[in-house]
Amino acid sequence: MEKINLEKYKGIIFDMDGVIFNISEAIEKAVDDSVEKYEMNVNTDEIMEELAHLIEEIQNYPIPKILLNSYDLLQVRFLEGLSYFKKLRIAIFLFNQFNKYKDAESSIYTGIDELISKIYDKKLKLAILTNNKSQYAEEVLEKFNLNKFFSTIIGFNEVSEVKPSPEGIIKILDKWNIKPSEAIFIGDMTTDIEAGKSANVKMICVASGLAKKETLQEHNPDILVDNTEELINLFGFQ
Repeated sequence: MEKINLEKYKGIIFDMDGVIFNISEAIEKAVDDSVEKYEMNVNTDEIMEELAHLIEEIQNYPIPKILLNSYDLLQVRFLEGLSYFKKLRIAIFLFNQFNKYKDAESSIYTGIDELISKIYDKKLKLAILTNNKSQYAEEVLEKFNLNKFFSTIIGFNEVSEVKPSPEGIIKILDKWNIKPSEAIFIGDMTTDIEAGKSANVKMICVASGLAKKETLQEHNPDILVDNTEELINLFGFQ
């Protein structure tokens, strides 16, 4: 696998969940709780990506808007064959359980803090682009002493269209006054790949477990790594 030569770049944009913050276990536990409570017959591995997208979508909206958009939001395999109101009950329970586990047990990926610090020491600009609230990203970064590294944080409240739209990436590039060819975007979902490709930046995808590697490969990121360890190695810091 090619190594990234950081001298060719001026800025790196990180997604939050699945790249810096590990929420996989929180989703898995929330699904397990939902399956047990509602006696559902599902394969957790098959629905992780779908549920990650659903949770990301729900986090974008205030409660009234979730209810207004719930018919479309709940068209997922995980809830197939259930009545609308049961879907809604399960989704709300799932989301509440996810938040409980995320706040109590989730952590950053091993080594990602050192990677961020080393990139920062190379004098590159660093940003966060998340489909969550920017305040959420700020809180996670502060909790793990990473906030000092990121000069720019863009959440769904700073754009008119979230990923897969390239709007957030373009906004960051404009703020930094750099060309797309001088930037890297690191994400973990198909929506990240589409956003990166549309913005014409170098797109590195981490198959951290929320989306299947085969699915990510089909969307043709510039580089696909299996985990954080490979990501660190990609930048030559190992």
